[in-house]
Amino acid sequence: MSETTNKLGHKIGTRGARTRRAILDALRELLNHKHLGEIRAADVALAAGVSAPTFYTYFKSVEEGLLVLCEEAGGDFQRLAKHIHADWTGDRAFDAVRAYVLEVLALWGDHGPVLRVEHMLADKGEPDFAESRIKRMRRLHLALERRIAQAKANGYHPQGLSPRLTSYETANLVESVAAGFALMRRADTAEAIVDTTAHIVVKLTTGR
Repeated sequence: MSETTNKLGHKIGTRGARTRRAILDALRELLNHKHLGEIRAADVALAAGVSAPTFYTYFKSVEEGLLVLCEEAGGDFQRLAKHIHADWTGDRAFDAVRAYVLEVLALWGDHGPVLRVEHMLADKGEPDFAESRIKRMRRLHLALERRIAQAKANGYHPQGLSPRLTSYETANLVESVAAGFALMRRADTAEAIVDTTAHIVVKLTTGR
């Protein structure tokens, strides 16, 4: 989605960029309080302090604005792979994975409402949002897959285990913990949740 031209084909200047940003920020804030189906373009425009026609100057629909927010979240997720590429010798594996889990929790703290809607629409088969989720997680999946494949080659995983599928399931586990973290905190401490999740991820990845 172009950030340099609007729907009229005009170049977006500094003022236009601020307006576009205000619309996106308003949509993000509305997602904290309403379901996607309850949010109209007029609601976003009102929250952003612009007119409804101005909204349509930048986005053809609420869903298009949401997709931009998903892409922004996806950009932040690209740094997660560094934890999987880190030194995992000895106890460093747990330390690296614990840092990964903490960063996923922080990212869900920043982007949670957007990510929940992305998951919902991707699961419903909406192609743009399915692709958004795939792109968001691809670098992490590949890093995990390489770790798991290496462990399998060294005899730490059974031959029937698929490194690719295991990478998906491992990443999904951490996302599920982040999505449900507030609920889990009712019964356990944050430290227990983070440490247990990290131990599980190390086991799933290294087989040890």
